[in-house]
Amino acid sequence: MTPDQLLAGLRDVHTPPEPHWWPPAPGWWVVLLLAVMLAAIAIRYAMPRLQRWRRRRRLLAALAAIERRYRAGASEAQIAADVSQLLRVAALERFPERGVAGLHGKEWIAFLESCDRAPARFDALHEALTVVPYRRPDAGADAAPLLRAARGWLRAVV
Repeated sequence: MTPDQLLAGLRDVHTPPEPHWWPPAPGWWVVLLLAVMLAAIAIRYAMPRLQRWRRRRRLLAALAAIERRYRAGASEAQIAADVSQLLRVAALERFPERGVAGLHGKEWIAFLESCDRAPARFDALHEALTVVPYRRPDAGADAAPLLRAARGWLRAVV
């Protein structure tokens, strides 16, 4: 055999076939597992914050509706009763384990202040929350400070 014949019998260099995309390499499995774990942790911590944000938004919208009724000329006694009821609903939703449903009078005011970061927000409004809702509708009382205090409490606590 001549060298030309030997060279003719050789095949040209060929590349191996492209690797398949599935199954991925072990490193990609680790990356996928870490991504799923991080997503689960993020969801676990984000859901309570999202629920709290929605609750705060809903309660502040209810307070805004009460403020609109106050500006439209509703009685101060009715406004005070509505604000008191809204604060109680907010407290029951935020602190279901603390038994706030049965609180009234000084205990109710003490509970509101114990949850608040701003001390003595309701000191001057003790009567507005405990007495004014039970007065005659034509009895005079200013509900504007009560509305401001309720808005501040809802933003700070709920």
